[in-house]
Amino acid sequence: MAKDGTGTDIRVAVIEENAVEREYLLALVGGAPGVVVSAAYGGLDGAMAHLEKDPPDLVLIDLEALTNFQTDWIQELHRKLPQTSMLVLSAEKDRDEIFQTLEAGVSGWLQKPCTAKQLIRAILVLQEGGAVLSGEVSRQVLDYFHARGASVDSLTAREREVLGHLGQGCLAEDMATKLGISKETIRTHVRHILVKLKANSRAEALAKYLNPAPE
Repeated sequence: MAKDGTGTDIRVAVIEENAVEREYLLALVGGAPGVVVSAAYGGLDGAMAHLEKDPPDLVLIDLEALTNFQTDWIQELHRKLPQTSMLVLSAEKDRDEIFQTLEAGVSGWLQKPCTAKQLIRAILVLQEGGAVLSGEVSRQVLDYFHARGASVDSLTAREREVLGHLGQGCLAEDMATKLGISKETIRTHVRHILVKLKANSRAEALAKYLNPAPE
């Protein structure tokens, strides 16, 4: 049974305006082993205040039919609940929107339509501190960073430290002690590393760090 690393179920809040799709997501997420729905909202109005009072592990947001959406909302939620991951669902392929949401604090973006298996896997990956970018989104991210000449040189000194400790097989708790930062901060660094190195896993990121391909 999938857990969040503390032996408790992963708590997911769902934001979906379409009533039919909302019921589908609630049934899907709530029926997955080790995952529970902590709250459900038909829009952004009032959601922020409720999420602050009862922070979930992850917020699942369907942007496709969401009215009055502004990237600032995600940025504000990320600021208020830095330990809560955000997973976006959308059929849109606009690159600016993708990068604006990633920069605002979104941990994962799934292109619609996606399968139930892809959705549940994404929730589990994000809860483990990874990053999720599917299909067309992944290709756009790759092209974007390639155009900017992104490589291991784009990593900060702290991100290099985190990767070095990952290479030594350090657990997150040990790493946090050695670096004098929280496990949540380490998870944030790992997410940034995955995006910068265009990697889908910690192992891939480490491989790219130890064996950087020539530009």
